Amino acid sequence: MSGGPGAATGPRGRRRARCAAGLLGALAGLTAGVGLAAHHHLSGTSLLVAVSAFSTHLLALAPVSVALLAAGRRWTGAALAAALTAAAVAAVAPTHAGDPVDVPGGRSLSLLTANVRLGEVDAEGLVAAVERSGADVVSLQELTPRLRRQLQAAGLDELLPHSLVEAAPGADGIGLWSRTPLTDEARHDELTFPAVSARVVLPDGRPGPTVLGVHVAGPWPQAADDWVRDMAKLPALLQGIAREADAGDSAVLVGGDFNATWGNAQFRDLLQDGYRDVAEQLGASWTATFPAGTAVPPLIGIDHVLVRGAGPQDLRTVTVPGSDHRGLLATVGLPTG
Repeated sequence: MSGGPGAATGPRGRRRARCAAGLLGALAGLTAGVGLAAHHHLSGTSLLVAVSAFSTHLLALAPVSVALLAAGRRWTGAALAAALTAAAVAAVAPTHAGDPVDVPGGRSLSLLTANVRLGEVDAEGLVAAVERSGADVVSLQELTPRLRRQLQAAGLDELLPHSLVEAAPGADGIGLWSRTPLTDEARHDELTFPAVSARVVLPDGRPGPTVLGVHVAGPWPQAADDWVRDMAKLPALLQGIAREADAGDSAVLVGGDFNATWGNAQFRDLLQDGYRDVAEQLGASWTATFPAGTAVPPLIGIDHVLVRGAGPQDLRTVTVPGSDHRGLLATVGLPTG
């Protein structure tokens, strides 16, 4: 009579375990395959943008698929999953290997970028975070007139007395603050939300890097049309900034909310004409900034600092009280010029 205590570990139990492992392995492999396809495919819809944004997470299921399929004795499936794992490693390895650029003899400058959640952050807490960070330049997105006044009252303009501010209701506002003077200030209206740029004057009076603050339209939960248009227009904006910077022998720093991760092909397409992502160069592509302020820790990095002609030295996240993003603080070495 069957069904005794040893039945679960008998031949039938082992067959069931192998079957379960095979099914789970196939599911993991399918999910990783979707992630790989999304990683390499230009996103045109909200769903594709979201899947692509998480594609590096999904690719982590590829080796899990190999192990489960092998445990289930699905050898053909395991071989296919092994090939998928190799493709996944090839896709994400560059972001983990790191490729920093050394800028000998230059001085360091730190840039803090933060989305201030429609102006709802705690102004005093934000100013305290800026002070603790030691940032030389700050880029804030979703800066409202009300928060602008609150930040001024909380002492941000005393801490960083030079600014270029385009405060506006909702998500339209943006601003740059600097410890040292700003020159060549400009507003750029190519994207859904305004972008601002200025050249930082170094403490010794020499012209420093050009800093661009950007905010790309969100692809979720609304339709991704504005995001797609912004990501298509950003390369031209970046190239224009690069030409102006080259004319003045200037490095470029770009800080902002791109609403995109390394997994989005459109974001990787921005890394041309000398532009590099600080997280990628430092092998810190898993630096996550969103969501913040909830019981769930940040899962993806949609805030970025791009550099051109500067050498990344350090990257870390900063708590911004009241925001659904963590701030991103990048320290870079500047050429002596």
